[in-house]
Amino acid sequence: MAMESTPLNDGALYPSLYRDLALDPERVAAFFPLSPGDPAAWRTRAAEVSDRWRDRAGLRRRAELCSALTELHAALGPTNAQTQNLHRLANPEALVVITGQQAGLLTGPLFTIYKAIGTIRRAAEAERLLGMPVVPVFWVASEDHDFSEVSGLRLADPNGRLARFVLPGRGDGRSAGAITVPSPAVRLVEGFLKTFPPAHPEGEAVAEDLVAQVQAATVGRGISLAAWFTRQMHSLLGSFGLLFYDPMFPALRRLAAPVLSRAADAASAIHAATTEAADALRRQGYEPGLDFEEDQIHLFTYQHGRRIGLRRRGDMLCGRDGEELLPARDLAAAVERSPEEFSPDVTVRPVVQEWTLPVLAQLGGPGEVAYLAQLDRVFRWWDVTRPIIVPRPGATIVLPEDAEILDRTGMLFGRLRYEARAQLDEWLGGQAKVDLSALFAAERSAFTERYAWLERELTAVAPSLSGVVQTNRDRVLYQLSYLERKAYQHRRRVAGDVARAVAATAGRLFPGGSLQERASNIYPYLLREGPAFVHSLSETLPVDGLHHRLLWKGPRE
Repeated sequence: MAMESTPLNDGALYPSLYRDLALDPERVAAFFPLSPGDPAAWRTRAAEVSDRWRDRAGLRRRAELCSALTELHAALGPTNAQTQNLHRLANPEALVVITGQQAGLLTGPLFTIYKAIGTIRRAAEAERLLGMPVVPVFWVASEDHDFSEVSGLRLADPNGRLARFVLPGRGDGRSAGAITVPSPAVRLVEGFLKTFPPAHPEGEAVAEDLVAQVQAATVGRGISLAAWFTRQMHSLLGSFGLLFYDPMFPALRRLAAPVLSRAADAASAIHAATTEAADALRRQGYEPGLDFEEDQIHLFTYQHGRRIGLRRRGDMLCGRDGEELLPARDLAAAVERSPEEFSPDVTVRPVVQEWTLPVLAQLGGPGEVAYLAQLDRVFRWWDVTRPIIVPRPGATIVLPEDAEILDRTGMLFGRLRYEARAQLDEWLGGQAKVDLSALFAAERSAFTERYAWLERELTAVAPSLSGVVQTNRDRVLYQLSYLERKAYQHRRRVAGDVARAVAATAGRLFPGGSLQERASNIYPYLLREGPAFVHSLSETLPVDGLHHRLLWKGPRE
């Protein structure tokens, strides 16, 4: 199997802030002063992070980080490439390129894989540029407690129709790292494999691995949704050396405690900084990603397993219903004593990332870019700085059958999202080179005129032949009508075949009207092509900053 990449720059696919960071970074320099496309920015950032991690405190944090990640990966069964990267990360000069995502069902949307591959590629590029070790890391957002985001999956089936797979149950406010994989997950995977049956022996191996993973996660193991996700990502990408960071892992939570303990003190500064940045974004025509109420302190605590956002009421920290939980002055001691009982929100989480990892750059999608644009001063409150923010790779996979219908009809990829029917009508109109109605009307007229002449001539021979001529004429006219019906049936059949093919292609490229990368999943492709599909993606998926690529499976003529 091979892939070819075709650049596509469609301004309607992504928000303007994200698009400008990728293609016109000078327009957003006020929010992202380190341009991801500028080699000098990478050198500047590398020097800054190296200086910060070179002192005694930085060396101690690095040792604790490497110890925690080694312990975490021991449970996964590290690959040789991961083991090498764990050793390389211990180098005092080593840096990290990072990305992350919620622990989605069956690895979640395709863009999760794109993020991971982009991070692997960017780390390798940065290492070549800087001449120092750069390690790719994936942050598993195990703390997130939106069950609907991690329990369901929607994607196009082989016919382009939208299929949904949803785990039963409710999250009840618990983090994905605290929700065990329910036993119905086995049936869900079985149903998934019926919808997407393996296409050949290598796909069969993927199916067997998928079943083995879900059985291992559900049969009395108490594996969390986040851990199941991590194991699947590890299975797909561990051979590339990608390391995983689970913020709920006890040793890593302890490493984050100094940041979490100061969240209450930082609340007013965070509110001021994010509000000021939001106003600046709006003045330049961009939509901010964050909007908070003033009493939020950007920290969660766990009460009976539920993740509860903390708010400040005078000297007390309270839950969302106003229940008093602890005095604000006691927060630092509480975090120090039990760091596992606290977790950051979206504003403080990037600071935790910066505090616990020597981050050179972070790959993010449109949503992440929108909120990171507001956090520069938030980072600085903790005496750290924001990394280089790099737009993740974006792509749509075009299968051979989809390429064939696009080439046959001349339809445009971008218009398929909302105008597939209009494009189909335009194509069918252009194909109608013969006016069947006029053709058969002319033939009937000419035939009837000839038979009238024939009847006159034959009646002169024998008057009794008039009835025979009329009977013969009616039979021929009947056959002509039959031929006309067949011509129309054929046209409708051809149009119907093309219409169904167009609908299937539109459904596969834009499932439910969404970008494929947001509403599809890696496993249908793995079941169709085998594990080599991931390697093809890793070699083909461009990470050059362009917005979106069409990945044609196989060369196009």
